[in-house]
Amino acid sequence: MTVAPSSGTTVTLTLNLSPVPQNNEKLQESPCIFALTPRQVELIRNSRELQPGVKAVQVVLRICYSDTSSPQEDQYPPNIAVKVNHSYCSVPGYYPSNKPGVEPKRPCRPINLTHLMYLSSATNRITVTWGNYGKSYSVALYLVRQLTSSELLQRLKTIGVKHPELCKALVKEKLRLDPDSEIATTGVRVSLICPLVKMRLSVPCRAETCAHLQCFDAVFYLQMNEKKPTWMCPVCDKPAPYDQLIIDGLLSKILSECEDADEIEYLVDGSWCPIRAEKERSCSPQCPILVLGTSDANGLLSTPNVNGGGGGALGGAGGGGGAPGGVENGKPGADVVDLTLDSSSSSEEEEEEEEDEEDEDEEGPRPKRRCPFQKGLVSAC
Repeated sequence: MTVAPSSGTTVTLTLNLSPVPQNNEKLQESPCIFALTPRQVELIRNSRELQPGVKAVQVVLRICYSDTSSPQEDQYPPNIAVKVNHSYCSVPGYYPSNKPGVEPKRPCRPINLTHLMYLSSATNRITVTWGNYGKSYSVALYLVRQLTSSELLQRLKTIGVKHPELCKALVKEKLRLDPDSEIATTGVRVSLICPLVKMRLSVPCRAETCAHLQCFDAVFYLQMNEKKPTWMCPVCDKPAPYDQLIIDGLLSKILSECEDADEIEYLVDGSWCPIRAEKERSCSPQCPILVLGTSDANGLLSTPNVNGGGGGALGGAGGGGGAPGGVENGKPGADVVDLTLDSSSSSEEEEEEEEDEEDEDEEGPRPKRRCPFQKGLVSAC
């Protein structure tokens, strides 16, 4: 049976209680009777509380397949029920599946029995009920100390850091030319952003069994597995148990030296270079500027010079060097278009001018009116 990563030093209370079917009934029972020693009771009573009612030192029940050929993961038998003394212990339920045709899965974890046990020299009785479907299971009781994610991280930093030179040799090995491959790999990109929380890596970590160089953040990985233990790599979705985790010493060094990039590229010689985003393009316009100005007293549209000089007049009046559409210092001027004029307004002006001329002939000259162009014109400067 594999060791739970959240457990400290374990003391086996009862080992290999195999629930071998005793009859042909579908539901089988397997009892276990034991008593805690005074030392074990003292350890439990004096341990700190992780949360109200949950001690750090616990008595846990673990069940797995009866297969001695290799270490076995926790695996509950069908229809399992655990009774401690006179009370049933809660067992993790099934997770519903969002995919059609996929059966719901049950997270198989160590079951904490401490709160239902007699913390004295009295005898405890545990009864495991399970469904008999032709498979044999092994049951074990352990006295363990549960470690927090902070304690696991500190232990990983102490014994799980891989030297930068070893990581560099691994990069060279990954990028070494394969004679059987028709494609030569000249480099591989690695993101400095954690795939779990989309934040910059602080403690780059991965499992030694993973084939990729991409890392995830050990801090968040341990915190997530503390709440919901799955121990699956977020990059390749393969098992990444705690005892196989390593801290990438080379990438840790890169993170401290390269603070302005979110991605780097490893080269065939083991070196690296940062991959930075392209700089923003210049905001200077690449086409003629459309300028909306204001009209002067003579009804002419004055336009500000783009380069900060004086403006000219629309229609060539004044003929100044800053006239729109002209040439200034050998450079073409800005094209000016009055968007407020249309064919209907031009025809209305001509009719009004003809009426004014007729009235002037009959009644004499009339006072000048303000230019109608002034209303609605907006300066773009």
